[in-house]
Amino acid sequence: MTVIARRGLSPDFFADLEGGLLAPLRERVERDRTLCLELREDYINVYYRGGNVMRVSPAAGGYSAFFDPKYFEGAAPPMPSPRLRQPADVAAWITALPRLKEAMDLWLGRHAKDEREVQQQLLRDNNLGGQAGDTDFYVCDIEYANDHGRFDLVAVHWASTALERKKADGRRLVLGEVKYGDDALDGVAGLHAHVADVNAHLANPDNVAGLKLEMVRVFNQKRALGLMECKKDLVSFSDEVPMLLLVLVNHKPRKSKLRELLRTLPPSPHAELRIATGSLLGYGLYDPAVLTIEEALSRFETCI
Repeated sequence: MTVIARRGLSPDFFADLEGGLLAPLRERVERDRTLCLELREDYINVYYRGGNVMRVSPAAGGYSAFFDPKYFEGAAPPMPSPRLRQPADVAAWITALPRLKEAMDLWLGRHAKDEREVQQQLLRDNNLGGQAGDTDFYVCDIEYANDHGRFDLVAVHWASTALERKKADGRRLVLGEVKYGDDALDGVAGLHAHVADVNAHLANPDNVAGLKLEMVRVFNQKRALGLMECKKDLVSFSDEVPMLLLVLVNHKPRKSKLRELLRTLPPSPHAELRIATGSLLGYGLYDPAVLTIEEALSRFETCI
């Protein structure tokens, strides 16, 4: 069976983002750390606080921009034309961004999307800024939909030692699942269900091979666009079993639910389970703070 890498941009779309019609939008995202630009199947999403503030897709004669009117919760104000054919069209959307962000702020104040905000913070802290060169993971993608659900994060483990940073091949594939608060830990979308779904997807070797091809392409295109601060392109992933990294945010230590769920996790033959813990505070991912289930239960006995 032929393995196809779907995510990533066509040469024309990439060129327009790098130095053509869409370059001012990319430059705005680079200057505004509250935004992140993610590559899809020849379209892009610009995220703000985990929500999509702007989607740009190819269209006849140029591109088409979209903002979800649900964020206005009422009569929508005048919006720029969705058509992006001239520099002035792109400039109009950039000018509108503060107004669109304000609408999202008010909407998210009533409809919180905490897990998605954490995804974006993880991406920012590990990919961009002074600390990105010191963490041991890069986040290639967020919100990766597949036949067995959705991966909150797709990342690459790339240890920050001088020797390891010289090796661009044979890096380990990492999938991340974010849970915010104890109410998110169980149920149909809880930890047990997610471990089962991830293993169902990874059980098919073609799914794994395709995901690796996509993430190499996405990583390198993002790096070339200035969206990933790494000195080398990613060449390949290793044959190691992928890591499934559990990012468990704001667990209440007095509750026993998490401890019980971790002790009864379903089998995970196709992914090695790890728990991310902080380096004191923050969202940087460092090897000494990425623990096995047994290490986490032992080291944080009074907190889990």
